[in-house]
Amino acid sequence: MRESLPRLVDTAPTESAVLASALKRGALWSAGGTIFLRLGNIALMAVIARIVSPRDLGIFTLAVTVHTIVVSIAELGVASAIARSDLDVSRIAPTVATVAIGSSLLLAVPMAIFANDIAWALGSAEAGPAVRILAIGVALIGPFAVPGALLQRDFRQNVVFWASAISFLPGSGTLLLLASVGSGPEAFAWSRVVGQVIMGGFMMASAGAPVWPRVHLDVLRPLLVFGLPLAGANLLSQILLNTDYLFIGRMLSVGELGVYFLAFSIAMWPTAVIGSILNGLVLPAISVVRRDGGDVAAAVAKGVRTVGLVAFPMAAFLCAFSSPLLLTIYGPKWHAAAPVLSTLAVYGVLFVLGLLLANVIIATGRTGVLLVVQVCALAALMPALPLGISVGGIEGAAVAHIVVIGAVTTPVYVFALRRSTGLGLRRLLHAVGRPSVTALTAAAAAWLATWWIESAVLQLVLGALIGAIIYGSLNHLAITALTPAKARSLLKLKRVASRRHKESRNPV
Repeated sequence: MRESLPRLVDTAPTESAVLASALKRGALWSAGGTIFLRLGNIALMAVIARIVSPRDLGIFTLAVTVHTIVVSIAELGVASAIARSDLDVSRIAPTVATVAIGSSLLLAVPMAIFANDIAWALGSAEAGPAVRILAIGVALIGPFAVPGALLQRDFRQNVVFWASAISFLPGSGTLLLLASVGSGPEAFAWSRVVGQVIMGGFMMASAGAPVWPRVHLDVLRPLLVFGLPLAGANLLSQILLNTDYLFIGRMLSVGELGVYFLAFSIAMWPTAVIGSILNGLVLPAISVVRRDGGDVAAAVAKGVRTVGLVAFPMAAFLCAFSSPLLLTIYGPKWHAAAPVLSTLAVYGVLFVLGLLLANVIIATGRTGVLLVVQVCALAALMPALPLGISVGGIEGAAVAHIVVIGAVTTPVYVFALRRSTGLGLRRLLHAVGRPSVTALTAAAAAWLATWWIESAVLQLVLGALIGAIIYGSLNHLAITALTPAKARSLLKLKRVASRRHKESRNPV
């Protein structure tokens, strides 16, 4: 008989109001924390960009690429099982802790030993010290995996917010201090490690009683069956996101790589703002909807529409105002990133929508689908990137990303989602139709109204104001429906209608 993960039994159906309240509270904390940190990082990079050179940033980019790829498989995907509300966490958590700690150490040690060789293979031996420092961050993934997943399971995004806020200051101070004395790449690396230690320690202290590593053999195999495909998908996903850095590092200069890295980081602002909310809420929320027999397709369609309302205007604004934004925040030496940013803004919004769909697929337990998606995308991207770079440089790399995510990744996600939830393409297009059209309209109108202004600061501010007014007026009803007051009103009307329906069917 095939082994399976232990599920919760004799669980009373979750009240929709309780779930809605938890989701709303978690979303607000997650959004608030993400916006706070994003604004803090923008302010920090505005200072750092005037201290370090594109070359320093390019060297660090190679080091952090290694770190990002290794971290994606550091806990073998098993921690996501804890975030599933339909599983018995008390039974699986000790085994998850054992797997996460052991696997992260097994990856961190060789990364530190062979740091110089890895850096040389990537095209810049100067990245070796930063790679070795970031290996510490890989080792820390294991101890913090279970506490982080427990907070996610319980929608305790308020704890994650405070952990992020508290760790931001010492991490930023480390970066500023080391960068000011000329240690550019290593400054970025140490700041990440310092922030991770403080954030992880705070989360561990707030997650409750510690989970001590132990191995329950009856859940080990099901955990690995669940986690390994997810880890493989995560690995391929990070390779997809970072392969361009590897190709640019070897085919072009590290200075151009630094310019591209900054543009890509800005283009992912929609993901930075929305991604933490999706990763923190979608998996436990959809698992609860499935457990209670709810309409998963309707929940996903509503989620897609909500994400689109936020992501599309951000991407459209970045595309239209890339040049004044870079000049205003980062300075003239980064102006070369403007055309790349305009192109990558399209990729950013497609990526965040794919992130939502991927979390839904994980919640249905079909993690193998994600592995298939990433294999297909990587097979298409590997030849597309060198071709794009050879033809168009760093802009060509951006175009290659858009072609692959639009023609390969997104269609496969949509097909898998229909198989898992019954949500079809027409309903998805309907969900994103209005946000995408109105965002393009608002961005185009704002650009036409401000293109003649010589001051980059004034153009940026007026463009944002005009675009926000137009977009807000075109989506007034949809945006109002997302506010807490409106949500409470709709919930109250739903309860009244439900009570009247029961009374009509059961007359006294």
